[in-house]
This record gives sequence, structure tokens and C-alpha cells, in this order.
Amino acid sequence: MFSISHDHALFDKYSLPTTTDYPVPTNRTVVSVNKDGSPASYFENDVWDFNDLFNTTKASKSLYTLAFQSAKHNPKLLSELKQRMYWLIWGGKGALLSVEGTDTFRKIESLKLVQHCAEHTLRMFFDTSIDSFGYLNNEIVFSQLVESLKGQAEKTITIKLDALSVLTQVNQYFPEPHRFQIPYQEGQAARSLAKKIAGYGKGHHPTVIPVIYEQYLSRIINDVESAYTEFLNGRDFDGDVESEYNALVASIDSGAEVKALYQELTAGVDIKEKAQLNKLSESELVNDFMEKAKDGVEAIYRNQAHRSVLEAYKKENPLLDVKEYAKSNGITERQAVNAFNVIRGACFGACSAFTGMRNSELTQIDSTSYQEVDIDGITLCTMRSWTNKLEKLAREDTWACAPICEKALLVLSVLNDHYRSESGDIHFAPRFTFDGSGGRGDNIKRQLKDIALNTTNLSNQWRFYGKHLDIRYIPDEMDELYNLLNPVVPKSYYPIKDNGSGELYWHVSTHSLRRTFAHFVVGHGLVSLASLKHQFKHINLSMTAIYASHSEVLTLMGVQKPAEIKKQIEEQYNAQHHDYMKDIIEHPEEQSGGYIQSFEGDRVKSSAEFNELVSKTKGANKSTGFGTCFAGDSCSMNHLFESSKCVGRDCENLNVNKREAENWVRRREGCIAKIEKMKEMDLFNKSSLATQLSDIRAAEKVMSDHGIEFDKYRVEV
Repeated sequence: MFSISHDHALFDKYSLPTTTDYPVPTNRTVVSVNKDGSPASYFENDVWDFNDLFNTTKASKSLYTLAFQSAKHNPKLLSELKQRMYWLIWGGKGALLSVEGTDTFRKIESLKLVQHCAEHTLRMFFDTSIDSFGYLNNEIVFSQLVESLKGQAEKTITIKLDALSVLTQVNQYFPEPHRFQIPYQEGQAARSLAKKIAGYGKGHHPTVIPVIYEQYLSRIINDVESAYTEFLNGRDFDGDVESEYNALVASIDSGAEVKALYQELTAGVDIKEKAQLNKLSESELVNDFMEKAKDGVEAIYRNQAHRSVLEAYKKENPLLDVKEYAKSNGITERQAVNAFNVIRGACFGACSAFTGMRNSELTQIDSTSYQEVDIDGITLCTMRSWTNKLEKLAREDTWACAPICEKALLVLSVLNDHYRSESGDIHFAPRFTFDGSGGRGDNIKRQLKDIALNTTNLSNQWRFYGKHLDIRYIPDEMDELYNLLNPVVPKSYYPIKDNGSGELYWHVSTHSLRRTFAHFVVGHGLVSLASLKHQFKHINLSMTAIYASHSEVLTLMGVQKPAEIKKQIEEQYNAQHHDYMKDIIEHPEEQSGGYIQSFEGDRVKSSAEFNELVSKTKGANKSTGFGTCFAGDSCSMNHLFESSKCVGRDCENLNVNKREAENWVRRREGCIAKIEKMKEMDLFNKSSLATQLSDIRAAEKVMSDHGIEFDKYRVEV
């Protein structure tokens, strides 16, 4: 996340006095400074460097550099642009980059965008007599500028016109001939003009289609879990925590600790009054407080034991050293470096997928960001980040997440840490050169400067990990859903890439994950728009509505059921599983799917053999009423189980019996009815349409396999 300098006093030293007239800068006027207060850049320079004072997040230096291409501009017009930028940056002593009429400040990054857009736009006046912003008041001159913008993206044009509007804020400090306002026609604004002259709409980042999304989530979960297993290195984590906890408890006077916490909990509480209010006896209330005190003390020392064991695991870990990792796994050092890059991509991918964080927000988490919060016995998983989004000082944000994020951060904290320039900093990635001709060998030759995982380098990490995953996009099967969910996607955001072997794969970006996260959790009512607005840290609810405008849901997180309910469910499950396996054995002709095709052994089984089969498959199957998956914890399809997605490819773990096939018939009829109703009312939700159509195609596959007649359903939107 971009941030501002916290050295307000140093900034104010060079800021301009609050007077009616700002002093006109000379060539030697200081325009940027270093941390020690010395000048970094002067007005005459073509590059104004603000990195030392403002770049606090290891971001790319170009993001904090204002570059002016003097050879491409009318000299006087460029000088006025620089003058306007100088006054915008330093204007108003005591008001750090303030914006008139608002409670927020103008960040240096915002002015970087203004300068970049204006500088590029004004190049069209090179080698002309247009040497002042005042000429932009003239409709003919402005029409020339508009002509130069024609054919660009709607969003690009809007940003460039808005950048020019920002420059009008310092008009009052210029002589009248140099003041300007953009001469829009009556009722026109930047956005409406951009829409009129744009070559294509602004579009949006793509929503990941369900069949790709489930594969992506499954792959990153598997990759993080695999890395976490290596992190544990065969050690019994729960057992070690329990031993450490027992050792801690043995070293303290637990009775005294409980008593002290009890006194703290009851301080200022009128036991008699509270007991009457809660319809309890005083002794019952006292016992209740005492139990809470005992639980509180236990939680304190269990958390301490948990942290202590983790720290011990971090100090002796196979992921600390890439060279040792290569030796212990019998692979080359180049392969080990690539393996670590995959792990890094998976871990950051998990943190993004289960929170909806932007790239810039991922740069603001650290190894301690994961926290669990207990509310009335329900454990909520959260992640913390620190940002300077709109405030002058750092703001701590809290994000709902999933337990996999804890494992991801633990792995990142140790990953190649022996070679990091700053130990424990998850945003430093060690870098190496290799031996051999042209550096194409398998052994590390020397270490280079660490890569700082800022927004730019995180994007590169996403590209690497996306190519590694190589989640295939199959046009014949997926185009229909893609076009429904993503009617307008700019070329720069297009997610379908060539993998170099003539096949297509889906490149997942943080922003497409963010949009998909919103699309899933809001569309089917898991959370409200207001809740998602808070999760995404949006300023306006309208922005959240744009993200969540498409809707289908995947349940990402669950809450454990109470023990007595779980017991009843377990008993019912065992009975149903027994009957299901019996149906497979006795009626193989009524089954479809890959499981029956690859069924092992003689289907004629003794009671003992059948009971062994039931026991062997129990716990490995999942059913939704439309098919049963026998994959257990792993699946060669590499996706989360959802029967409509497994049907189409005859997954070897999927079975559909006669009853489930009949359910598919009814499901298809219901989906068709919903689509026809949407057509009748002329109220199309494209995401819901995509879901219904996906289920219809799966149903037709099942019906075909079971010999059920049907006419293929086609929809025209």
C-alpha cells in the first residue's frame, strides 16, 4: 500500500506559506528532499525524486518519481505544468498535501498520477505556439486535445481529463491569462465525454468462472498444506504444544492466576444484583465467573505454548535454506529455487483468495498478521494489515479470512530466511545467479540483492505462479460461461493466456480474485453488501456493488456443529453409506460416472468383503444428492467437489446412481423454469444464468448416461 511520510515537521520546512500569493519557483527551488532534510531535486531537474521521504514500503522507485520529458514539450507549457505541480505538492504550510473542501489529504502518489497523465496529454502541443494552460479555454484548442484522446479506453480518457481538472485548483496563483477551465459542453463532464469518444468501454477485471475458481482454490490449498507439512518436518505439533503447556502450568501457581483473573472479572460487579437479573443463585453466578477465569488462564498459557513451539519450529526448519532443501530432497538448487517460488506464490495466493486483498494490501501484512478471535465460543479467523489509504497516520485494518492463511504466513516467515537481508520479513525474496554457460546451470553461483515484493514484483509472482498452475481453459466447454460472466473485459485484463504449448490457461490476478470473492459471497446471501464494503475497505457502497454485481456462491468457511448433533449425523451417515455401497454392488447397470468404470475387484462379494469395502470407503465419500465423490482428501481432478463440475469429465471418483440421476432430471427442470422466468420478467442476473446453464449441461450428461430421453435445452439472452 502506498503511504505518506510521517515526518510532518520536515515536510512543513519546505511547504509554502498560506498567503494569497505563492512565490514563483526558480530553477534552484527545492522540490523534493531526503530524510536528512537535504535537497533531493530542484525545479530545473527533469526528474523529481520523492523516494527517500515517501517510499516506506519498498515500492518501485518509479512510483515516487515525477519525470518530465523536456524534449517532447513546448518549453513554456512544460514550465507551467511543473509550476502547478510544485504548488499542488507544497502548497499550504501545516496542511500536508491537503485537498481543499475535503477532510482527506492528497497523497504524493495521487499527484504522481496527475503529473503522469497531464505530462503525456500535453505532449501533443510540442512544436506549436500553445505555451500556456490558458489556451485550453479555447474550444478549438480543446477540440484538438480531445481528438488526440479519441480511440483510447474510456477509463484512460476519464483519468486524463480529471488530471487536467486537478491542475485548475491552483489557478488563483496565476495571472488571469494563464487560468483555465476545461470547456465542456453544457451538461458534459469527463466521464460522459470519455464514453462518447472512447474506442472501447472501461470494462472490468474478469470474474473467474466457477470451474476454474474451484480448481484454483483447491490447488493453492494443496500447495500451502504441502508446504506446511514440510514446515512441520514430521513433528507432532499438537503433542509438542500440549507438552509445552503442561510444562508452563507446572511452573506457575495456577490457582493464584485463576483467583487474580476472577477478581479482575468481578471487579465492580454486584454479584447479588447480577444473579437476580440472570435468574441465578449467587453461588451459580460465582461458579460461572470462576469457570470463565479458569478458561481464561488456560487460554493464556495455551497461546503462550503455541507461540513457543512455533518459534522453536522456525529456528530448525527445512524451509530455511534453499541449498539444504535441495540436498535433502535430492533435487538441483535451481529446482529448489523454483519450488520455493511456487510455495511463495501459493502462500500469497491463499492470503488474497480468502480475504479479497489487493496487491498493495498484501504488501502490508506480515508474519504476525493472522489472529483468531473468539466470540461466544465461535472462533473467527482474521488478518491484520496496516495502510495509509486516506488517513495521515497508519490505520490498522482487519480482514475476515480462513485458517489456511495462518499456515501460509508461517511458511512465508521461514521460506529461505537464512538468505534474507532482513530475517523474518516476508516481503523479501532472496535472488541468485546460477553457474554454467549464460547462467543456465543447476547450481547457485552467487546471491544477488533481495527482490522486494512490492506491488510490481508481486504481480510478477502471480504471473509465475499462474504459469506453474497451468489451469487449462477449454473454449468449447467454458466460453459460454465466460461470456455470460464477463461481457466486457479490456484486453490488458484478459485472463486467458497461451502456455507456450498451444494450449490455453487461466491467469488469475488479485483483482480478479477480489471480484470473484465478492461475486460468490454476496450473490448467494452469505454476507451483505455493507459487510463486504467493510471487508474490501471501499469508500463507497456503490463500488462494492460493482464488484458484487455477478453472483454465484462457494462456501469458503464453515462452523463446526455441536457434538450431539454431530453424533446423530454420523449415525445417519453410516446407514446411508452402507445402503449406497449395497446399491452399487447389486445394481451396477444403474450407475454412471468414473467410479463405477474403475471399480476394483469382483462385484460379487461376501458379507465380510462387503463390510470391508464399506469400512474402507467410509469417510472418503461426499454426497450432495446429485452424485457421490469417493476421492477423500485428494482428487486427480484438482478441484473442490461439486457434482455438476465433476460430471462432465467422468471423474474416476464420482458415482451417480439411479436415484441421483432422477434428482438431476428434476434439477434440470427447475433450472429451465428459472431461466424462462428470468426471460419472461426481462430480469437477467448473468451469474445466476451461468450457474443454471452449467447445471443443465451436467444434468443432460447424466440423463444421457442413464438412458433418459431429453431435448437439449438452448437459451437465447
